[in-house]
Amino acid sequence: MCLVSYVPLSGNEYCITSNRDEAPARAAYQIQEETVGDQKVYYPADTLGGSWIVCSENKRSVCLLNGAFIRHERQLPYRMSRGIMMKEFFKFSNAVDFLEGFDFRRIEPFTMVIAEPLYLFEFRWDSEIKHIKTLQRDQTYVWSSSTLYDVDAIEKRQDWFNEELDKVDNLSPELIVNIHKAGGAKDRSIGFLMNWEDRVRTISISQIHSADQSQLLHIPLEDTSIEPLSKTIYG
Repeated sequence: MCLVSYVPLSGNEYCITSNRDEAPARAAYQIQEETVGDQKVYYPADTLGGSWIVCSENKRSVCLLNGAFIRHERQLPYRMSRGIMMKEFFKFSNAVDFLEGFDFRRIEPFTMVIAEPLYLFEFRWDSEIKHIKTLQRDQTYVWSSSTLYDVDAIEKRQDWFNEELDKVDNLSPELIVNIHKAGGAKDRSIGFLMNWEDRVRTISISQIHSADQSQLLHIPLEDTSIEPLSKTIYG
């Protein structure tokens, strides 16, 4: 949830890819299938019951980063975890209904990438105000969590991503995952595969590849004996 990219491919095809920087005990080792409202959704299951990246059988995708614009002071208790909120999104028929109808009060600040057939949004909640930005489907976007990285580090990580992207001629989901492994490789403090004295490190890479048949990929990095998990989603 701490490095997220949106990369368009051909037509309406795109990839949302997420590096999750978290305490190792929060590692996820399964892809969960669940019916939320009238939609079947799929996500790597967090140990606390929610997720940071979720997609549905009707080509709706959401991905979360902790924090909005700057590092915030936590004000516990919160009404609902952000991971559970991610699933609540699918109780609404579309992104606009969610943004207008969900009660975000007492939810910790976050940044959410929302991709649907009709909408592509960056949504930031700073605990008081909704900041909604419409994105262009044919452009690439990169985000880093404001709770872990300051402005300089976020800009440097974006530069690294673009540098790796420039090395690739024919983009594919596999090559995008490789980019998420490669950026800033020599700097373990803010590189894409980061490690802060083993307290917080990149514990997985997850990707939604939305196409005629969408694919959810989850690569656990904590246990190398576990093969990458993949789920084909028929829209």
